[in-house]
Amino acid sequence: MLRKALYMAALKAICQEKDGSKVNPILFDYYQRKCEGKPKKVALGAVMHKLARIIYAVLRDHKPFELRSPEEHRILMLQKAV
Repeated sequence: MLRKALYMAALKAICQEKDGSKVNPILFDYYQRKCEGKPKKVALGAVMHKLARIIYAVLRDHKPFELRSPEEHRILMLQKAV
C-alpha cells in the first residue's frame, strides 16, 4: 500500500499543471536530470525514494514541509552551523 501511495505521489509531483507550472519544480528538475541517463521508470523510482526521505525528515523533525532547492537548503544549514 505504501509503495502505491509513493508511486501516485511521485507521479503527481513530476507532472505539470494545465497552465504549464510545475506541481513541485524541485522534484520535476530532479526527475529530468535522472531521465538523462536512466529509463523513466527508474527515474520515477528515484523520485519515490526522495519523497520517502522527505516524509521521514518531516516526521522526524516535527516541522512542516518547506519547498526549498538543494542550494537554499545548503545555505540554510551553513547559517545554522555558524
